[in-house]
Amino acid sequence: MKLIIYLIYLYLTVYTVYYAALAFAAQRRNKKNRDDFNKKYHNLCVVVYAHNNKETVENLIKQLKNQTYPHNNYTIQLILDNCSDNCEVMFQGDLDVNVMSINNVDTIGRDQAFSIITEKYSTIKDLDAYVFLDAKYYVNADFLEKVNDSLQKDDVITGAPTLICNEHMTLLDNIKYSYNLYKNNFLSKARDILGFSNLVNSDILAMRKTVIDEIGSLNFKNTNEELKYTIALSNINVKTGFNPDIKIYTAVTQYDFKIPSLSKRFGLFFENIAKLKHDNLNFNELIFSLIYPNCLTLALGYYFVFNFAFNYKSFVNYYVVGAGIAVFLIAFCVSLLHAKIHSKEHLYLFLYPFYALCKVIYNFPPIRFLRNCIFKSGENKYTEKLTVKVFVSDGKRYFPCKLDIISESNFAKVVFINKKKKYKTRNHVRVCDAIREISEKLESFGYSLRLCQCCKYYEQHNDGSVNQINGFCKYPFSNRKPGDILPTVIWNACDAFEKVNVVNLFDAISAKQEEEKK
Repeated sequence: MKLIIYLIYLYLTVYTVYYAALAFAAQRRNKKNRDDFNKKYHNLCVVVYAHNNKETVENLIKQLKNQTYPHNNYTIQLILDNCSDNCEVMFQGDLDVNVMSINNVDTIGRDQAFSIITEKYSTIKDLDAYVFLDAKYYVNADFLEKVNDSLQKDDVITGAPTLICNEHMTLLDNIKYSYNLYKNNFLSKARDILGFSNLVNSDILAMRKTVIDEIGSLNFKNTNEELKYTIALSNINVKTGFNPDIKIYTAVTQYDFKIPSLSKRFGLFFENIAKLKHDNLNFNELIFSLIYPNCLTLALGYYFVFNFAFNYKSFVNYYVVGAGIAVFLIAFCVSLLHAKIHSKEHLYLFLYPFYALCKVIYNFPPIRFLRNCIFKSGENKYTEKLTVKVFVSDGKRYFPCKLDIISESNFAKVVFINKKKKYKTRNHVRVCDAIREISEKLESFGYSLRLCQCCKYYEQHNDGSVNQINGFCKYPFSNRKPGDILPTVIWNACDAFEKVNVVNLFDAISAKQEEEKK
């Protein structure tokens, strides 16, 4: 017991010193590049991702076209990912915007859309950097000027989401707003001043082309993958910088907390602890920062340590423990000054740890199971299950597995079974989306799922059904005659399987659209 308390005390002390260093480092200001005569204007490709963002994307494109940045030094690339709001009509004939509309396929997601652009432009030598933006944001007229200034210092830079408040903000909206101010004005800023990496934020991100060419890919599927990508950048000595002057604006209701899950953080910590490097302080700090305690854990830990020190004289003197608590409280007060939030917003910030705790409890597996039993016990469920045998490949060998395709209460989910291991998807409206989640999960581990849906010879058949499981096989088998139609479904497979190349698929769609215009 005494050894455990010692370890907890050591953990709390190290974090207190680290937190105090952040608090007092935030008093310093980043040096600004004032030498306008020697300023280099980078050639930028501004990539905007939109998925049914008709209400905001038009205004964002107008703001990007009216930047103070030299127009000859940037291009605007708009990706419309399976949009059903007809927003592509707004940009017809607009010569200042390169519009790429992805239709007749499932929504591919932001990271895959960005990867398409970076691969298509990989051979352009005059391109210096990419600026990735989500279409839900707005920007100032000097947005690209600020990005360009930051690229003088950092190879990868992220900006500060600024929330637009409304008159009728809920309790959750106020917590979001206060936490966002605290994160931008203190945490992210202090980490950048000390030379530490900030979490990659794919909503607003600028990256030099050379970095993408070196790391070879983009992975922004979710916040957990963004954290993993940040670690990959840090591992090659690339720091993700932060500039609070690079502001993007959105409604408070659309703000995402962007906080990696606890299990993912601890998993990445144990995965990378053996990879620590003596010559890469940024990487080492990032790995140890994965196990930071939240405010409630810190308070509870200090309570047990102080109580133990008070009752057992052989332990560390409780005055020393009290001094550590005092240092943390002083550092926290300093951090509140840097956060620049009003007194009323302090209360909402103090509520954030309780919100985070409630969210963890709400999603805790036993609680989730009980919640489903209570709220779904009275529902009439219609359940249909189909089991299919499939193969996954690591590029060298094939492994037999099974997929349980389950349709329940108008939702679809898929259970992937490999020996005794199982992975269950979230509930989706369509079966094809559930299978896509499985395939993306396997791709993150270096495996490919051998199914028609994942094959480059598969063509989806839009028959009006919800699940969209029907399609056609376009492989030129020897016994096929010209004009033959070979129907199939998404979970079928054959020996002619070849993994789909999203870029080639996109090129084919673009070529088809160009032919239709002519």
